[in-house]
Amino acid sequence: MPRRDPQNGGRPGWLYPLRKAAARPRARLVVFPYAAAGATALRPVLTGLPDEVELLGVALPGRERRFSEPPASGLDEIVDAVAAELTVGEPVPTSVFGHCMGAGMALVLALTHPHLVRGAVVSGRNPPGVPRSTSPHMDDADIIDFLESAGNTAPELLADAFWRNKLLELFRSDAELGEQASQVIEAEPLGQDLLALGGTDDPYVSPGGLDTWAARTSGRCDVLVLPGDHFFVIDPPNIPVITRALGDLVLRAPASTGGESGGSPQVGRP
Repeated sequence: MPRRDPQNGGRPGWLYPLRKAAARPRARLVVFPYAAAGATALRPVLTGLPDEVELLGVALPGRERRFSEPPASGLDEIVDAVAAELTVGEPVPTSVFGHCMGAGMALVLALTHPHLVRGAVVSGRNPPGVPRSTSPHMDDADIIDFLESAGNTAPELLADAFWRNKLLELFRSDAELGEQASQVIEAEPLGQDLLALGGTDDPYVSPGGLDTWAARTSGRCDVLVLPGDHFFVIDPPNIPVITRALGDLVLRAPASTGGESGGSPQVGRP
């Protein structure tokens, strides 16, 4: 995969390896980060995947290797750039994975570039039709309350003026991306296989409503509900179960897009 993008002023490209890739991978998983984070935050649930799976993170401006850049606010720009880099790379069967805001972006890539994506993993995100719990119009206090209550932001970062302002900037930009993604997702159904992940005690995503994702794809839809709150996805006891489900989707024979549904969703519990 390209490390530098000449069309991006020579700055780091949009995709980067989350681990050393196999010489000839059988499949690829593209990972979109959640709001105000980088894709490496989801690495704990990914490293247990078979070596034959290539893992690529999406490098959004303003964080990690692109920390010095201003946050991006154009969903089309991001999705088209990721698609362009995937087209340049080796033609490996590719699935997408994202948590919360990142799940919306992953679905937009699957919807707008279906020839590049054969499966999608949606973690910690309500199905279309359910109001979102975040908005780019939230004031600073509401964003801080959300970051504190979601439980995955270190208190010392929120207490430091530089990092608090950085997180506020990223979150507001990412909330805008999330709203743009919702508009695309509402417009048309998927044709790929889908895996929906949820936490039993997630205050923002009702686990009982995840079955509704089955109506959003003509492919197979599996639903996996695990103990935990909004960040159940990186709770250590859940990691082996989620990693196994990811591997099943990524290495599964491709769905017949546009065909009949794979049947009723299967709800898994540990």
